[in-house]
Amino acid sequence: MATTSQVSVRSRLSTSETRVLLGIGLAIALIAGLVFRIVGHLVLDPSNPLVVAAIFVLAIPVMWGLAVGVFRWRGLDVVERREGAVLLVVPGMLVDAVSTALFSVVYPNMNLGAAGLFGGLLLLSYATVLVAGFLSR
Repeated sequence: MATTSQVSVRSRLSTSETRVLLGIGLAIALIAGLVFRIVGHLVLDPSNPLVVAAIFVLAIPVMWGLAVGVFRWRGLDVVERREGAVLLVVPGMLVDAVSTALFSVVYPNMNLGAAGLFGGLLLLSYATVLVAGFLSR
């Protein structure tokens, strides 16, 4: 006897809101990429661990505040914030998959030794936005 299971997943967000959040995520990723292209060698210098540590520590409240600010600005309720968080990070994750693979081309001013630090900072930032989507009120 075979049983079938049908799962219907319906987005709580409208198509236009989905596009807006994807666009905001893409804009944030592109702006952040430009900032790191310009000043990345100053803030992710492997020979200066105190500055690197400070950047990692500051990333958490900055990304949390940015995410919660977008959620409030767009009027997302608690359930919609979960979906919104995913929509905010996906464009950046796609862009950064390429930018980290081509690290020395995209970020020529940064020491190749900073690539791991950069990747770690990206993961921390994306994780912070996702957790904010699930835990913020």
